[in-house]
Amino acid sequence: MSAPVRAVGAVLAAVLLSGCGLQWLWNEPVHRAPSVAPVATTPVPTPSELDDRALHPYTGELAAGATCAQATKRQLAALEDIGGVGGSVTYPVGVLVRSNAGWWTAAVATRATGGAGSVEPYAFFVTSYPTYADDPDHEPFAWQLASAAGDRAARKALACVKKLPVPRPRPDPGSPDSYTGRLAKGAGCHSVTTSLLDRLQAVGGVGGAITYPRGRMVHANGAWWTVAVETSVNPNSLGYTSDDVAPTALFVTNAPSARSGAAVVAFPIRPHASDRAARKTLGCLA
Repeated sequence: MSAPVRAVGAVLAAVLLSGCGLQWLWNEPVHRAPSVAPVATTPVPTPSELDDRALHPYTGELAAGATCAQATKRQLAALEDIGGVGGSVTYPVGVLVRSNAGWWTAAVATRATGGAGSVEPYAFFVTSYPTYADDPDHEPFAWQLASAAGDRAARKALACVKKLPVPRPRPDPGSPDSYTGRLAKGAGCHSVTTSLLDRLQAVGGVGGAITYPRGRMVHANGAWWTVAVETSVNPNSLGYTSDDVAPTALFVTNAPSARSGAAVVAFPIRPHASDRAARKTLGCLA
């Protein structure tokens, strides 16, 4: 047995003979490295990860020599998307003014229709699209401001937009309000079918004593057609004579343009000096 082994055996024998157990030997405290739990931290973005809103904060100050520029239809449509409106709430007109660090401040007039409820008369936005729209190295940003309070650029834009005339709302193409009396390009005279004459008699509240035996029509703006009809007073017990009824009547209808299943609209009109379609179709009827 080698010397080291013998030494170990002697030590164990001495321990056993002394009446002491081995517990103290095997339970010797072990010194371990302290355990350190990782602490969760928010990573700090590098300058390349920051966008212009952080690198160049918006302050609402005006750029040197800033003037107001009227917003285009495309810009107004984009601002409607940002504002989450459209349909019953629209932005008919607006302006943009250059503010600090490449930002532009926009003020738009609002219009509510169709039961949209009450809305603020103006809305305000900040955008960098005019600055970086064509720059592939920059991502433009845009957001809505709560108000113009304390914002010099927003107040200037508001003062400018208040000076702009607000265009009248564009009526729905199927609404009678969309009829203008303008002639379609190349509009000519056309005959009116018997079924359309019957429909116009119903619209005009006649039939029996008064009828529309013939008519002519021309294509006006959009899907509208202007119709001139000749009136006829038939023998009746109501006492009507040709002296009681105008010799012609004018109507507007979309019947010749309506597709299968589409709603057909017809309504009477009175002659008006600016209605070129009415003048032409009366000439066709003569």
